[in-house]
Amino acid sequence: MSVDFPMWFGMGSYGGLACALASVAYIVLYATRRRRGTTRQFVRSLLCCILASFLTLPPIWWNLNRLDLYGPALNVNEITFWLCWSIVLGWCLPLAVVAGYTLLTAPLVAAEQGHPIQRLSSSTVLRALNDPGRRIEPLGKGHPWGQLVAMEQPYAGQVNLLTRQLTLLGRENDNDIVLEDLVASRYHAEIRWDPNNVELVDRHSTNGTFLNRQAVIGMAPLKTGDVIKVGNLVYRFEILATAMDATFPAEVETRKVRGVSSGPATQTPALALVAVNGPIVGARWLLNQQMVGIGRGPEQQICLPDESVSRQHAQIVRQRTGYFVNAWQSINGTWLNGEELTAPAQLHPGDVLLIGEIELRCEAVLGTRRPTAPDARGSSLPTLPPGKDGAYLLQRLGPPKEPRARLGPPRLTPSQPPEQRQTPTPEPRPQPQPPQETEQHPDAW
Repeated sequence: MSVDFPMWFGMGSYGGLACALASVAYIVLYATRRRRGTTRQFVRSLLCCILASFLTLPPIWWNLNRLDLYGPALNVNEITFWLCWSIVLGWCLPLAVVAGYTLLTAPLVAAEQGHPIQRLSSSTVLRALNDPGRRIEPLGKGHPWGQLVAMEQPYAGQVNLLTRQLTLLGRENDNDIVLEDLVASRYHAEIRWDPNNVELVDRHSTNGTFLNRQAVIGMAPLKTGDVIKVGNLVYRFEILATAMDATFPAEVETRKVRGVSSGPATQTPALALVAVNGPIVGARWLLNQQMVGIGRGPEQQICLPDESVSRQHAQIVRQRTGYFVNAWQSINGTWLNGEELTAPAQLHPGDVLLIGEIELRCEAVLGTRRPTAPDARGSSLPTLPPGKDGAYLLQRLGPPKEPRARLGPPRLTPSQPPEQRQTPTPEPRPQPQPPQETEQHPDAW
C-alpha cells in the first residue's frame, strides 16, 4: 500500500502534537521523581511544550481543509511553509526542551560541594499554619531569643529578630519572615525554639533548604554561626545572650564545707581592642556586648574605614569561658597572631588581630581610668599623630603608678581573726601642772 503526501503530512502533524504532549508528561514525571530543576526552569519548560502543542493545530487544520481538497494544485511555497512549521514547532522544539531539561538542570536536594544529604526522618511532623507556637513569645513580649542576619545583597546586614516559639519562612505574606524570592516556596521552612535546642525544619520545599552547604530534608539542629540558605537568600543564625541565659540557667551556689577555705572567685576579665595602625590609629573599643561585629560597614560595632576590610569581616562573641573571634566570608581573611582563622578562636590579652591591613591589639581592662577628652569616634584615648603605632601610645600612657601610702593606722584585713586584731592605743595628753610657790631661805638676802 503506497502512502501519498497528504497522508504522510497528516501523520507528521498529528505526531508533532503527540510529541509535544508527551514532552509535557515527561518533564512533570522527571522533575517530581528525580527532583531536578528549579521552579523557574520547570515552569518555562512546561510553557514551551504546551505552546508547541497549540502551534501544531494550524498545520492539522491546513491538512484537512487545503491539502486534502486541492492537493497538487497548491503552490510549492505554501506546502514548504506548513511542512517546516510542523517539523520545527511540532517535533524540534519539544525534543529540544526535553533534552535541555534533562542535561542542564541540577538536582534540587543534592548537597553543594559534595556534602552528603540528610534523609527525611519519619518522625518529622510539620506544624500547622495556625499552630499556637506562632503566637507564643517564650522570653516575653518583644524580647528576641535569636536573629537571622542577611549575608548577601540586596539585603546584606538586614537583621530579622526571632521572638516566637515557631517561626515560618516563605514567600506568602502570612509567614513570620516573608522571603522576597521567586525561588523560595510559599511555606519554605520553619525554625522551632525550646529551652534545650533550636531546630530548622524544611517544609518539603521545591528548591530545598541548605544548612552550612548541606541540604536539609526534615529536621536539623541549629547553633550560633550556622549559615542557612533558603532559595537564593543566605542568612547567618545567631542565638542572643537572653536565650543563652534561658537555655543554661545559673548554677546553684555550692554549700561551703567547714574547714575548707575558698579562694577568690575567678571571672573572665573584660577586654578591649586598640587600633595599632590605619586611619583611626589609637581608637579603643571596649568589648562590653554579647556580640561585636567588625567590618567596614557603618552598621558594625567596630567600624574600620579601610578598603582592605570587608563590610562584614569578623565577629567577636562573649561566652562564659571568654571571648571568641570568628571570621566571616571576607576577601582578605582574618588573622590572629599571624595565623589565619579557619575556626572560632579565643582571645587573650596581648593577642594581635589582623583585619585586612588593620592591626587590633587585645588588652585587658583591669579597672577604670580618669576619662580623657573623647575624639570624634568616642574613644577614651587621645588620637595619635600620623605614623605612630601602639608603642608610642604605651609610651605616652606610661607604666601604672603605685598607690600612695595611707597615713594613720593600718586597715584591718578580713583574713585576720578578731583576737589578733590590734587597736592602737592613743598616747595620753600631758596634763597642765599648777604653778608652785618657791620657798625663800633666810640667808638668801
